Amino acid sequence: MRFGISPLTYDLLIDGILAKKGLKGLSDFQFSDIVKNAATAGYQHFEIQLDLFQIFPITMDSNQIKILQEIKNEYDITYSAHLPFLSLDLGGPNRFICEGSVNSLIDAYNSIIELEDDIDVFVLHPTGETVASVMGFIESPQIKQITSELFSVNVIQSIEKFIEETGIKRSKIAIENIVFPFEATIKIIKKLKTKLCIDTAHVLGGFSGNHDLLEITEKYLDITAEIHLQDYNDENLFSDHAALGTGKNFPPEFLNMIHQKNFEGPVVFELPQVDTIKSIKYIRENAPQVKIPDIKDQPFYKRN
Repeated sequence: MRFGISPLTYDLLIDGILAKKGLKGLSDFQFSDIVKNAATAGYQHFEIQLDLFQIFPITMDSNQIKILQEIKNEYDITYSAHLPFLSLDLGGPNRFICEGSVNSLIDAYNSIIELEDDIDVFVLHPTGETVASVMGFIESPQIKQITSELFSVNVIQSIEKFIEETGIKRSKIAIENIVFPFEATIKIIKKLKTKLCIDTAHVLGGFSGNHDLLEITEKYLDITAEIHLQDYNDENLFSDHAALGTGKNFPPEFLNMIHQKNFEGPVVFELPQVDTIKSIKYIRENAPQVKIPDIKDQPFYKRN
C-alpha cells in the first residue's frame, strides 16, 4: 500500500494564500511546487482535489502537468484524482442539476487529460447534499429503500453519461461511501463495474448506515481501489476528518487487516498536515507491522 495525502486544501488556499496574497497569489501559485515539497518529505501518493481547480484560479496547464510527470518519475510517487463534488448531485431529483453535475465531472477530467495515464484512481461521490437531505428526513425504512433505489437510477445514468463522454476506464473509477446507504452504493458499483473507495470516517460516523468497518473491509477490500484513512470525532468542526486515535471508535485491527490482505492501492490521509503526522504516529504505535515511509514533519508551503 502507498501512503499519501491531499496536499492542496481549502485551509491552505484560503488562509495561507488568498488571505495573505489575494487573487494574484492564487494565480501565481504552482501546484507542482507543493507536490514536490511533499514528495521530498516522504509521501508516496498524492490525491489531486479537482474541485479546487474549478473554484479557484489555479493554473493546471500542459507545463504544470509535465512537471507533475517529472516529479512522479523522480520520486517514484503515484497520483489519484478526486472528481468535483461541491454543489453537485449525480443522483438528485432535478435532471438539470444531474446534467450540470456530469458536465462538471467531464470538464474536470478533460482539464487533466494529459495526466490521465499517470492517474491510477478517480474518486467519485455518487450523490450530493440534496440526496443526503432527503434521505435524512425519511423515517420509514421501506420508503427510504425505495427512495434510495430511485436516486440510484439517476446516479447510474449520470455516471454512464460521464463514462460515455470521456472514455474513462470503469476500473479507474472508485465510488466513495458517503451520506447514502452503503448497500445501495455497492449495487451501483456492481451495476457499473467500477471500484469502491472506503472512507473509514464515513463508516465510523454512520454516514452510510450502521455498519462495521472491519466487516465491510473483509467483504469488499477486493473491489476497493483507494482508502481514505481518518478517524471520526463528532467534537471536531470537521467530524469526518480527524486524526487517527482522536475519535472514539477507530479499530487498529483495520490497519492489520489491510496489511495482511496486501492492499496495493493508495491510502490517503484527507487531513491537515499536523493531523497526518499524528495519524502516522498512531499507526507506528498501534500497528508496527505496517510499513510507513520515513515521512518528515515539514511544511509543504511557506506561508509568508
